[in-house]
Amino acid sequence: MRLGHVAISVSSISKSIAFYSKYMGLKVSARYNFKDKGLKLVLIKKGDITLELFEFKKHKPLPQYRKTLDSDLQTLGVKHFSLETNDIDSVYKRFKKARVGIAADMRVFADGRRYFFINDPDGNLIEIMEMK
Repeated sequence: MRLGHVAISVSSISKSIAFYSKYMGLKVSARYNFKDKGLKLVLIKKGDITLELFEFKKHKPLPQYRKTLDSDLQTLGVKHFSLETNDIDSVYKRFKKARVGIAADMRVFADGRRYFFINDPDGNLIEIMEMK
């Protein structure tokens, strides 16, 4: 088995596509509109990474405590997804320069790899980790 995709509910499909395209290079691979459910669904991909974005006409915002890594980890459920990079320093600088929300500054994992967290436009947590 392998991971198929990660699904994320967002407030704006267009804003999320712009974010994930600009900062992670994902491109739209499919679009669906379920008018009867008030739902737009878009798949965005890059290589083996696929995100499924849901935009509901009537949505609930992400609670504030879910936008902060340390408090969210204590809540049951899926926490975040992680993307790996060969050059964590340049990725970190690029996010800082672009004023992308840094949810947790650079840290060192038990195996010595460095990582940090950002928030997407809706506050969803994304880990950026150094490849081994």
